[in-house]
Amino acid sequence: MKFDNAVDRYREHLIAEKGLSPRTVSAYLTDIHQFSVFLRERSVHRLESVSLHDIRAFLRGEIKRGLGSRSMMRKTSALKSFFGFLTAIGALAVNPTAYLSQQRVRRKIPSRVSESHIREMMALPDRSTVQGSRDRAVLEFLYGTGVRLSEMIALNVGHFLPFGETIRVRGKGGKERLVPWGGEAKDAFLHYQKKRLSLRRIDERTLKPFASYPAFSARKNLRISPRTIQRIVGNYLARISSMAGLSPHTLRHAFATHLLNNGADLRAVQEMLGHENLSTTQIYTQVTMGALKSIYKKAHPRA
Repeated sequence: MKFDNAVDRYREHLIAEKGLSPRTVSAYLTDIHQFSVFLRERSVHRLESVSLHDIRAFLRGEIKRGLGSRSMMRKTSALKSFFGFLTAIGALAVNPTAYLSQQRVRRKIPSRVSESHIREMMALPDRSTVQGSRDRAVLEFLYGTGVRLSEMIALNVGHFLPFGETIRVRGKGGKERLVPWGGEAKDAFLHYQKKRLSLRRIDERTLKPFASYPAFSARKNLRISPRTIQRIVGNYLARISSMAGLSPHTLRHAFATHLLNNGADLRAVQEMLGHENLSTTQIYTQVTMGALKSIYKKAHPRA
């Protein structure tokens, strides 16, 4: 079977039988295409000629190129899935990935943004303007709820009505959860809506006609894009911290870390973050323990 024909069959398999999302299918097919280019450069033109040595050489090259552990794990999964499928349908007699071990994800300890950093950052947006009000609302909401970027973007004004102490968000795999909402995050959100919608007063009745509007917008009430939020958060964080790699996820990290620092129960934080496994949430305890060790060394007379 020719490589292109194999890819076409595999695409149909991913969509029809595996039921993967278009984004995941696209990512897998991109990985397979990159591998096919690598094979052509090595003058390997037949699927039957692909060896475990070829596959490992491709993956080593991707590591040298600086690919992260999560991307490497996905590429390995894509190759194992592709050749496993071809073996299952009889296109290949031997699966060259049979003895290929999966890449392990090295969990990074999140960068620490202190509570004083957060206070400094929240004071920066100009709330007398619509844009400044929106920026403050974005920052307060991400830090105040710990939601993922995609979860925040999907929200409409109607999701906040009627006013309560929680909001329902749809997370990974379409799973819904309730997240606490109030305090500064709520105040900033309502101030932003009042400015943005030119309302004389803000309450449930005045917001109801705008229930279908995106909760956070760019211009002309269009839904805000991930890139815009990344730019907003990155710009403000850069003004109060010299740390590299700051992003909207940094505020999710800060949300969890500051809760734990102030005595929150780990399982409660797990629920608020929408983590399926407690081990995913435990990475934030490493940050907290780092801070405790530093305090211990400074404060204990015999440390």
